[in-house]
Amino acid sequence: MAIIYTRHALEMLVLRKLKKELADKCAKNPDKILPAKEGKKMYLKNFGNNYLKLIISEEGKQLVVVTLYWLAKKRAEK
Repeated sequence: MAIIYTRHALEMLVLRKLKKELADKCAKNPDKILPAKEGKKMYLKNFGNNYLKLIISEEGKQLVVVTLYWLAKKRAEK
């Protein structure tokens, strides 16, 4: 499945000092997939201290990353 990043997601990679390789790992092999707003999905991957959270729109055979950020484990495990 192809992973596409919106302009906003690419800007957030830089702003939040995230590595694209980590985001790719989260998109390809998430620990959890939960529903999000407007038909999108929340992909979560545990990277030790925190989860990486991606908001993804599944469009055919493409995963479109809308935004991404670190999520504290305490908040993710509620």
